[in-house]
Order: sequence, then C-alpha cells, then structure tokens
Amino acid sequence: MKKFLPGTAAALIVLAICVSALTGCDMKAPSLLIKESTTKAAYDEESLRAEFERTSVPEETTDQTEAETEAESETEAVSEAETQAPESETQPSEEETEQTEAAVTEAVTKQEPATVTTTKKTVVDTEIDSKETKSDYKYGVKKIDVVSTYYNIYSDGSKVQTDQKRYTKYDYSGFKASTSELTGEARTNKLTYASQISSAAAAINEMRRSEGKEALTLDDSLCTAACVRATEMAYSGKVGSKRPGGGAYSTVLSDLGISFSKPWELTCKGYRDSSSAVGAIKGPSGNYSGMTSESYKKIGVGVAADPEGNLYWSFIFTA
Repeated sequence: MKKFLPGTAAALIVLAICVSALTGCDMKAPSLLIKESTTKAAYDEESLRAEFERTSVPEETTDQTEAETEAESETEAVSEAETQAPESETQPSEEETEQTEAAVTEAVTKQEPATVTTTKKTVVDTEIDSKETKSDYKYGVKKIDVVSTYYNIYSDGSKVQTDQKRYTKYDYSGFKASTSELTGEARTNKLTYASQISSAAAAINEMRRSEGKEALTLDDSLCTAACVRATEMAYSGKVGSKRPGGGAYSTVLSDLGISFSKPWELTCKGYRDSSSAVGAIKGPSGNYSGMTSESYKKIGVGVAADPEGNLYWSFIFTA
C-alpha cells in the first residue's frame, strides 16, 4: 500500500472544494483547462489519481528517508554533545603537561635514596723506602746518593706513595789522609779563601790594637799548616785540638818542617765570613785574652769546605 506524504490530505480537501465550487457555476474554470467533452466525474477521478500519484512516495523510499532523518538527528546530537563536553574531557594544555611532569619529578626526587654501605679506608701507618747508592769520594770518604719514597698504609692493606726525595750525604767515618796527601789541596784552599784569611787576621789585629797590643804577622807557612788542619776537619767532620787520627794539632807543623814555639790553635765550623768566625772563637772564656796576648807574634789562618759546602776554620798562633 502507498502512503501519503504529509499535507496530501489537506491538498485533496482544498482541491475538492475548488472543484465543487466550479461545478456549481455555469462558467468554466479556465485555470483547470478541462475539455468540454470531459465530464465532471471523470475530471474529479483523474485529478485525484494524478494528484495522488504526484504526491505519493514508495514505501521503501519513505523508510530510507526516515532512516536518513534519524541518522542526521543522531549526528547532530553527537556534535552537540561534543560541543557541550566539559573541559576536563579535552586534551591537557602544554602548561598542564609541564606541571604534571614537574610533580612526577618532585615525587621521584623526594623518594629516599637506597642505603649504600661503604667502608672508608683510613691511614693506619706510614712507610719510608730508602735506596742508597754509595761511591768513593776522596780520602776514604764515601758519597751516598739517597732516594727516599714515602708511603701511606691504609686499613685495607693498600699502600699509596705520598712523596719522594733525593739527596746526597757523605760518610766521613772512613777518612784517612796524611799531611802530605792533604798539602796540595790545602795550598789550593789558601788561594781560594785568601780574602777571608786576610780579613780574619785583620779582625784579630784590630782587637789587639784596641788593647794596645802589637799586631800579629800573617805567616804564609802557618797559613798552609792551618789550611791542612781545616781540610782534614772538613773531610773527617771532627773539630777540635786533636787531628782525625788522634795526634796533637801541632804535629802538622812538624810534618811541614815549620819551627814553632808555644803553638795555640782555635777552630770552628759553619761560619760563612771571617768576622763571624772571629766572633765565634773569641767568645769562650779565656780566648779573647789569648788572642790579644803579647806572647804571640805570628798567626796562620786556614779555611776549607766539606763536600756539602760547610766551611771549617783553623787559627794557629805561635810565639
């Protein structure tokens, strides 16, 4: 069965009224263009049928149209729902994303770190490893080159180097030399330290003049003898009135063939200039009076340096 579209019934009623009105009149309705041979009944039937066919729609088409209308309604409803969806369902903004990441980072940072048990090693001892290389120097003296390495010993048994030092020292215990063996170097020292020798003698004579005493003569032979004494003290490390071999200092005069009377010797070490050396020897009680005594007429001054550069001094007085 065919169905009428909305409004068809109203159109038919209006059409029927118009037809009735026209048929009731003697005049013909020009707008309907009805032929004179057509009867009123035939016209009405044909008109109704034509109008029905024009306005009617197949049932299948009607069902399809209603489905499309329902689909459109659903699409509009979805669009309207999406438009009215709350902001919380939309994608988060860039700022919200950054805040979320910051919150996560802070939460991770605040987590307590895992406890790691470590044992700290400590220094429990120190160690020095020294290696010495010995070689002959002269007059029985040994030269020793030393390399000292310093270590820290830790509680875990490990050993770590902390320093290393290199230096040279001398072993004077083996010194042995005669006067004749030392004379050549003694004469060299006499020339090397000539200015110190002269200055020392001058300082002593200044002391004597201040006491109204006669100046001492600086004797070259006595200076050689004093330089022998200074040299053997420098290589033996022994300072005093005894020679390294144990003999009296005066034996050096005899060895050199020097005649003497009432010899007297003063010695010191470590002073770099003559005034300091003279000040050192006059300090002890009685030395000043002896240095200014009228009994002495000559003086010999000797200077020598040990292998490490320390100066040794010898002052020999004779009558």
